[in-house]
Amino acid sequence: MPRYFFHLSFGQRVVPDEDGFELPNRPAACAEALAIVRDLTNPEHSGGSRRWASWFLEVADAGGSFFRTPIGHPALEIVTPETPGAAAQVAVQPIGPGAQEPALKKRAAEIIRERLARQQRTAQLLQDNIALRQELSELFLATKRIRTRANRLVSRARAAGER
Repeated sequence: MPRYFFHLSFGQRVVPDEDGFELPNRPAACAEALAIVRDLTNPEHSGGSRRWASWFLEVADAGGSFFRTPIGHPALEIVTPETPGAAAQVAVQPIGPGAQEPALKKRAAEIIRERLARQQRTAQLLQDNIALRQELSELFLATKRIRTRANRLVSRARAAGER
């Protein structure tokens, strides 16, 4: 399977995905990218403190980048004293190039690993489902054959009893 890389970018700064993940094809990689964006922007996962304005998730394969999607809302946000948690968010945000890069890279990799594990578990469940359906189909056909034989035997027994 081809390996796809999910790079985070903010302006000229790029947080590269050096490991990548094996996925069946480009559409699967694009779907995974959109799922990652949903996970990154989910307040339950990020605690609501992460602002993804102007961040992008870029998907690349051996041929280079082929998909890019924004993660957050537009870069310009009006923050007023009435905005819930605005003061705390502004005070807590580190500044300077690369200040959040290690934590960001770690969280992105963690989310990608979780998504991949879920995807692999789903694939395994689908394979189990196919095997169980096949087994059930075989049992159904065997039961049908037994019922047909039983009906023939009953018919023969009735015919023999009438003679």
